[in-house]
Amino acid sequence: MIRAGVGAFALTLAIAAWAEDSKSFDPVAFFTGPTQGRGVLNELLGKEKRTTAQSVGKIDKDGWLILDQKVDVQGDALRQRHWRLKQVGPGKFSGTLSDAKGPVEVAVAGQSMRIRYTMKNGIKVDQSLTALPGGKAVDNHTTFRKFGMKVATLIERIEKR
Repeated sequence: MIRAGVGAFALTLAIAAWAEDSKSFDPVAFFTGPTQGRGVLNELLGKEKRTTAQSVGKIDKDGWLILDQKVDVQGDALRQRHWRLKQVGPGKFSGTLSDAKGPVEVAVAGQSMRIRYTMKNGIKVDQSLTALPGGKAVDNHTTFRKFGMKVATLIERIEKR
């Protein structure tokens, strides 16, 4: 009798975990509040650089996700960034980033999120974020291109704090 109860409980947990994982990633829920990223930036002609990003997100009265970010790249000056994103359709977000020229476009599909924009220096950024089981972390794989050539990559883990 006890074994059947334990088995049923384990099955219930497995079904709940599957149901949670089958939902689409919610970037607004994930990035509301504090998050912390740690990663490695590999520049084409440079060496590996450790990176950290401290972020705090909130929703303003008009429904925009406002994300204030402090980015520290080893050997570079500390940078402050300011994101503004709003949902414009199912799985689609659009907005701005303080160091981007033009819009930031975001597409969410399943547990993944793709962010694209062009920086003020002309570098095109393509980020792919994948939610990890449990909803407390995402892996970020970013490619930076200039004139169509890859000039850097970033591999980062972002965690809810």
